[in-house]
Amino acid sequence: MDGLEKIKKSIYEMMEELFDGCEENEKNGVLRSIADDLGVTGTDAVIDVVFEAGMNENAPYPVIHFLVTLAKDIKDEEAGRISIALNELNHIIAVGDFPAFGTFAYYPRLHQIFLSYRLPVNPAAADDEIINIRYYFGTLYQVLDIFADFIMFLCDTSGLTIDIDDYIDYLQTVQDIDDMEERAKILSERLENYKKSRPDRYPESFDPD
Repeated sequence: MDGLEKIKKSIYEMMEELFDGCEENEKNGVLRSIADDLGVTGTDAVIDVVFEAGMNENAPYPVIHFLVTLAKDIKDEEAGRISIALNELNHIIAVGDFPAFGTFAYYPRLHQIFLSYRLPVNPAAADDEIINIRYYFGTLYQVLDIFADFIMFLCDTSGLTIDIDDYIDYLQTVQDIDDMEERAKILSERLENYKKSRPDRYPESFDPD
């Protein structure tokens, strides 16, 4: 087994372990898993792992592309607002208190929100690369658990427009709390407070519970 095949086999096993299942597309070799029950909203995300030749024909190493689809069927009229919010989120993970690998983006052609991260790998150092990939998957699950709720609120059509500063304030409050029911309670209370303090943003018909 060559180095890249060893890496791919290990990724498959990691996804089986972390996400309770993994499927390989027979045509293109893409690996896919579903990360479910994320955040207090219990939302799901589709995780695809794509094996690419590299950034160009002279690239010394192949690239593994981790692509996580977080939301779909985004309406065109919401795209501008959502893109701005995702840009603010990228600032947070780049230089803020909640660092992460990759970039959040909106893809107009498919009307989807995704998280993308490309990792070059050296097949000759497969064992070391596998350690790095395992570390990445661990951080990915944490990032999804932290930010999936924000993505869900961002896509909400009932009038909720929580901004990134409000959401980061909530995260800083609950970062040491592992109990999801307690997190949900705190989030519900925060949303109610935001609604009362910002009537211009939260219509009377919106109920955070």
